[in-house]
Amino acid sequence: MSGIHDLYDLRTWLQAGLDDNRETTGYGAARSPQLKAYLLESNSGSLADFGCPLGRWDTLDRKGWYINRGGTSPYSIFLDKTRSRVWILYSVLGVKESDALVEKWVRENVGLDRCWLSRQQLLHWERSDEWYQKGLGIKYSDGLSPEDDAGYFSLKLWHGASNAIKDFDDVLEVAKERFAIHSARWQKRREGRVVIAAEWYSNGKVTIQKAEDIDEVLLSIITTARTYEEAIEEATDLRDKKMGAFELDFSQGIDLDAFSKVVSSGKGNMNLWLVETETRDNDTFKRFKGVDLHTWDRVSISLGEDFAHLTIPGNGCVNAAPRIAALQGEDNAGRTTITFDGVELFA
Repeated sequence: MSGIHDLYDLRTWLQAGLDDNRETTGYGAARSPQLKAYLLESNSGSLADFGCPLGRWDTLDRKGWYINRGGTSPYSIFLDKTRSRVWILYSVLGVKESDALVEKWVRENVGLDRCWLSRQQLLHWERSDEWYQKGLGIKYSDGLSPEDDAGYFSLKLWHGASNAIKDFDDVLEVAKERFAIHSARWQKRREGRVVIAAEWYSNGKVTIQKAEDIDEVLLSIITTARTYEEAIEEATDLRDKKMGAFELDFSQGIDLDAFSKVVSSGKGNMNLWLVETETRDNDTFKRFKGVDLHTWDRVSISLGEDFAHLTIPGNGCVNAAPRIAALQGEDNAGRTTITFDGVELFA
Protein backbone atom coordinates (compact mmCIF):
# COMPACT_ATOMS: atom_id res chain seq x y z
CA MET A 1 0.00 0.00 0.00
CA SER A 2 3.02 2.31 0.24
CA GLY A 3 2.73 2.73 -3.52
CA ILE A 4 -0.53 4.73 -3.34
CA HIS A 5 0.39 8.13 -4.74
CA ASP A 6 -2.62 9.11 -6.82
CA LEU A 7 -6.28 8.33 -7.38
CA TYR A 8 -5.45 5.70 -9.99
CA ASP A 9 -3.31 3.78 -7.48
CA LEU A 10 -6.09 4.00 -4.91
CA ARG A 11 -8.76 2.76 -7.31
CA THR A 12 -6.50 -0.11 -8.41
CA TRP A 13 -5.95 -1.18 -4.80
CA LEU A 14 -9.66 -0.95 -3.96
CA GLN A 15 -10.52 -2.91 -7.11
CA ALA A 16 -8.21 -5.71 -5.95
CA GLY A 17 -10.16 -5.87 -2.69
CA LEU A 18 -13.46 -6.12 -4.57
CA ASP A 19 -12.05 -8.87 -6.78
CA ASP A 20 -10.88 -10.80 -3.73
CA ASN A 21 -14.35 -10.68 -2.18
CA ARG A 22 -16.32 -11.42 -5.33
CA GLU A 23 -16.10 -15.20 -5.02
CA THR A 24 -17.26 -15.33 -1.39
CA THR A 25 -20.81 -16.41 -0.56
CA GLY A 26 -23.15 -14.85 1.96
CA TYR A 27 -23.09 -11.48 3.66
CA GLY A 28 -20.21 -11.01 6.07
CA ALA A 29 -18.09 -13.68 4.35
CA ALA A 30 -15.58 -11.28 2.75
CA ARG A 31 -11.91 -12.22 2.59
CA SER A 32 -10.68 -8.61 2.35
CA PRO A 33 -12.05 -5.74 4.47
CA GLN A 34 -15.26 -4.46 2.96
CA LEU A 35 -15.29 -0.90 1.71
CA LYS A 36 -17.32 1.44 3.90
CA ALA A 37 -18.26 5.06 3.22
CA TYR A 38 -19.66 7.74 5.51
CA LEU A 39 -21.44 10.85 4.23
CA LEU A 40 -20.50 13.84 6.38
CA GLU A 41 -22.00 17.33 6.43
CA SER A 42 -19.44 20.11 6.86
CA ASN A 43 -19.89 23.77 7.71
CA SER A 44 -16.28 24.56 6.88
CA GLY A 45 -14.51 24.35 3.56
CA SER A 46 -11.15 23.86 5.25
CA LEU A 47 -9.99 20.37 6.16
CA ALA A 48 -7.39 21.96 8.45
CA ASP A 49 -10.24 22.94 10.80
CA PHE A 50 -10.91 19.27 11.56
CA GLY A 51 -7.54 17.54 11.21
CA CYS A 52 -7.25 13.83 10.39
CA PRO A 53 -8.85 11.18 12.61
CA LEU A 54 -6.01 8.75 11.94
CA GLY A 55 -2.47 9.93 11.18
CA ARG A 56 -2.32 12.91 8.81
CA TRP A 57 -4.02 13.77 5.53
CA ASP A 58 -1.95 13.79 2.36
CA THR A 59 -3.27 15.02 -0.98
CA LEU A 60 -3.72 12.82 -4.00
CA ASP A 61 -3.36 14.02 -7.59
CA ARG A 62 -7.02 15.06 -7.87
CA LYS A 63 -8.14 18.24 -6.12
CA GLY A 64 -10.25 17.49 -3.06
CA TRP A 65 -9.05 13.88 -2.60
CA TYR A 66 -6.94 12.88 0.42
CA ILE A 67 -5.50 9.71 1.96
CA ASN A 68 -4.16 9.17 5.47
CA ARG A 69 -0.48 8.52 6.05
CA GLY A 70 1.42 7.87 9.25
CA GLY A 71 -0.22 6.75 12.46
CA THR A 72 -1.09 3.17 13.34
CA SER A 73 -3.06 2.34 10.16
CA PRO A 74 -1.80 4.35 7.18
CA TYR A 75 -3.61 4.12 3.82
CA SER A 76 -6.77 2.86 5.55
CA ILE A 77 -9.06 5.90 5.15
CA PHE A 78 -9.45 8.41 2.35
CA LEU A 79 -11.58 11.47 1.85
CA ASP A 80 -13.50 13.02 -1.02
CA LYS A 81 -14.23 16.69 -0.23
CA THR A 82 -14.87 17.81 -3.80
CA ARG A 83 -18.28 19.14 -2.71
CA SER A 84 -18.60 22.12 -0.38
CA ARG A 85 -21.10 20.72 2.14
CA VAL A 86 -21.13 16.93 1.86
CA TRP A 87 -17.86 15.05 2.17
CA ILE A 88 -17.32 11.29 1.88
CA LEU A 89 -14.97 9.44 4.21
CA TYR A 90 -14.06 5.97 2.92
CA SER A 91 -12.55 3.26 5.11
CA VAL A 92 -11.16 -0.26 4.75
CA LEU A 93 -10.73 -0.69 8.49
CA GLY A 94 -12.88 -3.20 10.36
CA VAL A 95 -16.46 -2.12 10.86
CA LYS A 96 -16.22 -1.47 14.62
CA GLU A 97 -12.99 0.49 14.25
CA SER A 98 -14.37 2.48 11.32
CA ASP A 99 -17.62 3.35 13.08
CA ALA A 100 -15.82 4.41 16.25
CA LEU A 101 -13.32 6.52 14.31
CA VAL A 102 -16.04 8.43 12.45
CA GLU A 103 -18.18 8.89 15.57
CA LYS A 104 -15.20 10.32 17.49
CA TRP A 105 -14.15 12.61 14.61
CA VAL A 106 -17.66 14.08 14.31
CA ARG A 107 -18.16 14.38 18.07
CA GLU A 108 -14.89 16.25 18.60
CA ASN A 109 -15.30 18.79 15.78
CA VAL A 110 -17.82 21.63 15.84
CA GLY A 111 -19.12 22.09 12.30
CA LEU A 112 -18.94 18.42 11.34
CA ASP A 113 -22.04 16.21 11.32
CA ARG A 114 -23.40 13.01 9.80
CA CYS A 115 -25.74 13.09 6.83
CA TRP A 116 -29.06 11.79 8.11
CA LEU A 117 -30.85 10.00 5.27
CA SER A 118 -34.63 10.11 5.09
CA ARG A 119 -36.67 7.05 4.13
CA GLN A 120 -37.08 8.51 0.63
CA GLN A 121 -33.31 8.83 0.31
CA LEU A 122 -32.77 5.30 1.59
CA LEU A 123 -35.31 3.99 -0.92
CA HIS A 124 -34.58 6.22 -3.92
CA TRP A 125 -33.05 3.33 -5.88
CA GLU A 126 -36.61 2.03 -6.32
CA ARG A 127 -36.85 4.48 -9.21
CA SER A 128 -34.19 2.56 -11.16
CA ASP A 129 -34.81 -0.62 -13.15
CA GLU A 130 -31.34 -1.92 -12.29
CA TRP A 131 -31.61 -1.74 -8.50
CA TYR A 132 -33.52 -4.27 -6.39
CA GLN A 133 -34.33 -3.98 -2.70
CA LYS A 134 -33.16 -7.06 -0.79
CA GLY A 135 -34.13 -6.15 2.74
CA LEU A 136 -34.91 -3.50 5.31
CA GLY A 137 -33.89 -2.76 8.87
CA ILE A 138 -36.69 -1.10 10.88
CA LYS A 139 -36.15 0.26 14.35
CA TYR A 140 -38.13 1.74 17.23
CA SER A 141 -36.63 2.28 20.66
CA ASP A 142 -38.54 4.18 23.32
CA GLY A 143 -35.42 6.01 24.40
CA LEU A 144 -37.24 8.78 26.24
CA SER A 145 -39.02 6.48 28.72
CA PRO A 146 -37.54 4.92 31.86
CA GLU A 147 -35.80 1.64 31.15
CA ASP A 148 -38.44 -0.47 32.92
CA ASP A 149 -41.25 1.14 30.91
CA ALA A 150 -39.59 1.51 27.52
CA GLY A 151 -40.81 -0.39 24.47
CA TYR A 152 -38.51 -1.68 21.75
CA PHE A 153 -39.01 -2.92 18.22
CA SER A 154 -36.30 -4.03 15.80
CA LEU A 155 -36.79 -5.90 12.55
CA LYS A 156 -34.25 -6.91 9.95
CA LEU A 157 -35.67 -8.83 7.05
CA TRP A 158 -33.32 -9.83 4.22
CA HIS A 159 -35.62 -11.62 1.81
CA GLY A 160 -33.04 -12.58 -0.85
CA ALA A 161 -33.52 -13.12 -4.56
CA SER A 162 -36.32 -15.66 -4.18
CA ASN A 163 -38.26 -13.56 -1.64
CA ALA A 164 -39.02 -16.89 0.06
CA ILE A 165 -40.29 -15.36 3.32
CA LYS A 166 -43.58 -14.26 1.79
CA ASP A 167 -45.55 -14.63 5.04
CA PHE A 168 -43.68 -11.64 6.41
CA ASP A 169 -44.72 -9.25 3.64
CA ASP A 170 -47.72 -7.92 5.55
CA VAL A 171 -45.69 -7.50 8.74
CA LEU A 172 -43.02 -5.60 6.84
CA GLU A 173 -45.52 -3.28 5.16
CA VAL A 174 -47.15 -2.37 8.48
CA ALA A 175 -43.76 -1.83 10.13
CA LYS A 176 -42.57 0.35 7.24
CA GLU A 177 -45.55 2.65 7.64
CA ARG A 178 -45.39 3.00 11.43
CA PHE A 179 -41.67 2.92 12.23
CA ALA A 180 -38.45 4.48 11.00
CA ILE A 181 -36.26 2.75 8.42
CA HIS A 182 -32.79 2.25 9.88
CA SER A 183 -31.17 0.56 6.90
CA ALA A 184 -31.88 -0.73 3.41
CA ARG A 185 -30.05 -3.45 1.49
CA TRP A 186 -29.81 -3.11 -2.29
CA GLN A 187 -28.47 -5.05 -5.24
CA LYS A 188 -27.68 -3.63 -8.63
CA ARG A 189 -28.12 -6.35 -11.25
CA ARG A 190 -27.13 -6.50 -14.87
CA GLU A 191 -27.55 -9.43 -17.27
CA GLY A 192 -28.39 -11.72 -14.36
CA ARG A 193 -25.29 -10.74 -12.35
CA VAL A 194 -25.06 -8.80 -9.10
CA VAL A 195 -22.72 -5.93 -9.91
CA ILE A 196 -23.14 -4.12 -6.56
CA ALA A 197 -24.47 -5.38 -3.22
CA ALA A 198 -24.68 -2.65 -0.59
CA GLU A 199 -26.39 -1.73 2.65
CA TRP A 200 -27.22 1.92 3.36
CA TYR A 201 -27.96 3.27 6.85
CA SER A 202 -29.94 6.29 8.01
CA ASN A 203 -26.80 7.87 9.53
CA GLY A 204 -25.23 8.20 6.08
CA LYS A 205 -23.11 5.06 6.14
CA VAL A 206 -22.91 2.47 3.37
CA THR A 207 -21.15 -0.90 3.40
CA ILE A 208 -20.23 -2.48 0.08
CA GLN A 209 -20.61 -6.24 0.48
CA LYS A 210 -19.72 -7.13 -3.10
CA ALA A 211 -19.12 -5.32 -6.35
CA GLU A 212 -17.54 -5.79 -9.76
CA ASP A 213 -16.25 -2.34 -10.62
CA ILE A 214 -14.85 0.24 -8.17
CA ASP A 215 -15.72 3.17 -10.44
CA GLU A 216 -19.38 2.12 -10.49
CA VAL A 217 -19.32 1.81 -6.69
CA LEU A 218 -17.80 5.26 -6.21
CA LEU A 219 -20.30 6.78 -8.63
CA SER A 220 -23.26 5.32 -6.70
CA ILE A 221 -21.94 6.77 -3.44
CA ILE A 222 -21.08 10.15 -4.96
CA THR A 223 -24.57 10.36 -6.48
CA THR A 224 -26.14 9.94 -3.04
CA ALA A 225 -23.81 12.60 -1.62
CA ARG A 226 -24.83 15.03 -4.36
CA THR A 227 -28.51 14.31 -3.72
CA TYR A 228 -28.10 15.06 -0.01
CA GLU A 229 -26.17 18.26 -0.70
CA GLU A 230 -28.94 19.39 -3.05
CA ALA A 231 -31.48 18.70 -0.29
CA ILE A 232 -29.44 20.78 2.19
CA GLU A 233 -29.26 23.61 -0.35
CA GLU A 234 -33.02 23.45 -1.01
CA ALA A 235 -33.83 23.51 2.72
CA THR A 236 -31.42 26.41 3.29
CA ASP A 237 -32.89 28.37 0.38
CA LEU A 238 -36.45 27.95 1.67
CA ARG A 239 -35.43 28.97 5.19
CA ASP A 240 -33.63 32.07 3.87
CA LYS A 241 -36.46 33.22 1.59
CA LYS A 242 -39.52 32.48 3.72
CA MET A 243 -40.45 33.05 7.31
CA GLY A 244 -41.40 29.81 8.96
CA ALA A 245 -40.31 26.61 10.61
CA PHE A 246 -39.41 23.10 9.57
CA GLU A 247 -42.40 20.90 10.36
CA LEU A 248 -41.71 17.35 11.55
CA ASP A 249 -44.66 14.96 11.71
CA PHE A 250 -44.32 11.77 13.80
CA SER A 251 -46.31 8.57 13.38
CA GLN A 252 -45.88 7.75 17.09
CA GLY A 253 -46.63 9.95 20.09
CA ILE A 254 -43.67 10.92 22.29
CA ASP A 255 -43.26 11.74 25.97
CA LEU A 256 -42.69 15.50 26.10
CA ASP A 257 -41.44 15.52 29.70
CA ALA A 258 -38.87 12.86 28.87
CA PHE A 259 -37.78 14.84 25.79
CA SER A 260 -37.31 17.91 27.98
CA LYS A 261 -35.07 16.00 30.39
CA VAL A 262 -32.89 14.69 27.54
CA VAL A 263 -32.31 17.98 25.71
CA SER A 264 -31.86 20.01 28.91
CA SER A 265 -28.68 18.03 29.63
CA GLY A 266 -27.11 18.77 26.23
CA LYS A 267 -26.21 15.11 25.81
CA GLY A 268 -27.11 12.44 23.29
CA ASN A 269 -26.89 12.03 19.53
CA MET A 270 -29.48 14.74 18.81
CA ASN A 271 -26.75 17.24 19.73
CA LEU A 272 -29.23 19.76 21.14
CA TRP A 273 -28.90 21.78 24.34
CA LEU A 274 -32.30 23.32 25.04
CA VAL A 275 -34.21 25.03 27.82
CA GLU A 276 -37.96 24.56 28.20
CA THR A 277 -39.62 27.99 27.99
CA GLU A 278 -43.32 27.16 27.92
CA THR A 279 -45.71 24.31 28.62
CA ARG A 280 -49.49 24.20 28.20
CA ASP A 281 -52.50 22.06 27.32
CA ASN A 282 -51.85 19.63 30.20
CA ASP A 283 -48.22 19.13 29.20
CA THR A 284 -49.13 18.10 25.64
CA PHE A 285 -47.34 21.11 24.13
CA LYS A 286 -43.96 22.59 25.01
CA ARG A 287 -41.57 25.21 23.63
CA PHE A 288 -37.79 25.06 23.83
CA LYS A 289 -34.94 27.41 23.00
CA GLY A 290 -31.23 26.74 22.92
CA VAL A 291 -28.37 25.76 20.64
CA ASP A 292 -27.50 23.09 18.11
CA LEU A 293 -24.16 21.78 19.40
CA HIS A 294 -23.15 20.84 15.84
CA THR A 295 -22.45 24.51 15.09
CA TRP A 296 -23.57 26.33 18.28
CA ASP A 297 -26.27 28.07 16.26
CA ARG A 298 -29.50 29.14 17.99
CA VAL A 299 -32.59 26.95 17.49
CA SER A 300 -36.10 26.84 18.90
CA ILE A 301 -38.61 23.98 18.90
CA SER A 302 -42.34 23.86 19.48
CA LEU A 303 -43.21 20.27 20.34
CA GLY A 304 -46.51 18.44 20.47
CA GLU A 305 -47.07 14.75 21.06
CA ASP A 306 -46.88 13.90 17.36
CA PHE A 307 -45.25 16.94 15.73
CA ALA A 308 -42.41 19.43 16.08
CA HIS A 309 -41.84 22.89 14.58
CA LEU A 310 -38.11 23.61 14.33
CA THR A 311 -36.95 27.19 13.77
CA ILE A 312 -33.33 27.75 12.70
CA PRO A 313 -32.75 31.51 12.46
CA GLY A 314 -30.06 33.46 10.63
CA ASN A 315 -27.21 31.45 9.22
CA GLY A 316 -27.90 28.35 11.31
CA CYS A 317 -27.26 24.92 9.81
CA VAL A 318 -30.43 23.23 8.56
CA ASN A 319 -28.90 19.75 9.00
CA ALA A 320 -30.52 19.79 12.43
CA ALA A 321 -33.86 18.98 10.77
CA PRO A 322 -32.94 15.61 9.21
CA ARG A 323 -30.84 14.74 12.29
CA ILE A 324 -33.80 15.19 14.62
CA ALA A 325 -36.11 13.39 12.18
CA ALA A 326 -33.83 10.37 11.87
CA LEU A 327 -32.90 10.04 15.54
CA GLN A 328 -36.33 10.83 16.97
CA GLY A 329 -37.87 8.48 14.42
CA GLU A 330 -35.68 5.57 15.46
CA ASP A 331 -35.76 6.39 19.15
CA ASN A 332 -39.45 6.92 19.73
CA ALA A 333 -41.34 8.96 17.12
CA GLY A 334 -41.66 6.33 14.41
CA ARG A 335 -41.97 7.35 10.78
CA THR A 336 -41.12 11.05 10.45
CA THR A 337 -41.53 13.48 7.55
CA ILE A 338 -40.07 16.99 7.12
CA THR A 339 -41.86 19.85 5.36
CA PHE A 340 -41.36 23.61 5.07
CA ASP A 341 -44.21 25.83 3.88
CA GLY A 342 -45.95 22.75 2.49
CA VAL A 343 -42.88 21.46 0.59
CA GLU A 344 -41.61 18.03 1.66
CA LEU A 345 -37.85 18.11 2.10
CA PHE A 346 -35.15 15.44 2.01
CA ALA A 347 -37.51 13.37 -0.15
